[in-house]
Amino acid sequence: MNIISGFAVGDILKYGLLDLYDRRGTVLLIVSVILLLIAGYLIGGINTSILYSKLRYGKDIRESGSGNAGLTNMLRTYGKGAAAVTLFGDAAKTAICCLIGAIVLGKTGAFICGYGAVIGHIWPVWFKFRGGKGVLALATVILICSPVTFLICITVFFIIVAFTKYISLGSVICALLMPVVLARIMGTANLVIIPTVIICLIIVWKHRSNIKRLREGNENKIHLGKNNTFLPNRILIPIAVLLAGASVLTVALSFRRSYAVSYDGSKLTAEQMRILFIDEKIKTFGGGEMSDEKDDEIMEAAKKRAARIMILGSAAQSESRAISDGGKKTAESFFTDTQSLYGYREGEKTEIYVSRVYGSNVLPSDVISILYDEIYADEYEAAAPDKATRLLEEESGKVDFARKVISGIIKEY
Repeated sequence: MNIISGFAVGDILKYGLLDLYDRRGTVLLIVSVILLLIAGYLIGGINTSILYSKLRYGKDIRESGSGNAGLTNMLRTYGKGAAAVTLFGDAAKTAICCLIGAIVLGKTGAFICGYGAVIGHIWPVWFKFRGGKGVLALATVILICSPVTFLICITVFFIIVAFTKYISLGSVICALLMPVVLARIMGTANLVIIPTVIICLIIVWKHRSNIKRLREGNENKIHLGKNNTFLPNRILIPIAVLLAGASVLTVALSFRRSYAVSYDGSKLTAEQMRILFIDEKIKTFGGGEMSDEKDDEIMEAAKKRAARIMILGSAAQSESRAISDGGKKTAESFFTDTQSLYGYREGEKTEIYVSRVYGSNVLPSDVISILYDEIYADEYEAAAPDKATRLLEEESGKVDFARKVISGIIKEY
């Protein structure tokens, strides 16, 4: 779907319907959060292990083994088949909660409703407030909302459990590690960090009896292989290496930016090049209906603008020229007159407008930044027109455009 013409599914799941349609007043926001927590709690309270153990074996899992209504106790008590059913059921209910939350309030809503499911799983109203420890439910929330965080934590979890055979130890350590990793991935100021810390501390508190047994040396170990082994080494070692490698690679890729243009050590990101391309497309078609017929031609114009920005901007920096205060104000005031913006919808928030027009991973600050750079180049050309003309003629061939990134922008938009 062309984001210029409307919202993509990714926009709905990222921002939520309330935000996309500017229905996020304070009262409505608070009500939505409360309702999402309640919905998550009620759905999360549908405990798969309790239901399955009663239906399949005629006995409540809480009356067997450790007395916990969770995956590990099902595995120890009834075997791998029952554990698989529990895994699927508890993961599915939590995923449904995250989906409901995302539709209403975007990623933040997914966390909120998902965490409600974790609380419901631990203290289910349907089963006299005696449930599981919430590890699987929490893992599902993180898998859906922050896959990088999940991969790092599941790697640590697997390695700990593989070599100690203590699931509880892996769960506790990952619960302590998770908020730190999530804060690194999403930023410490993100609204979901504090709720994540609270949920993870609850998980640790629910493992207090396990921690006591670990200190006393009589905690139950998990065995999946023969001869009291967790897994045969021929399976264990490759999985551990694969997970560790995938974690390192994923972290590296998550912090790596795709660059579309390079010149003399300076670079423009794919997002910045996309802004120039869409801006050229808007200029080409004006207020009329857009088509893809002239996209190659439009991209060439955008590439010329990118080259000009980088060449003249680099020259201005080397000569210690600063952008004027008027230039700064011009860039920063771009979103002030919203009614003049292409395709602007009345009452639409700036962030939503930018997401819809320029792409779901573009922020207003990205648009202002590229405008700032272009004004910087304009001012240099105005101050030294002859030199600017000569530089553009001599240096244009040295600007490198990433073909794959450029073609990807044209294909997507």
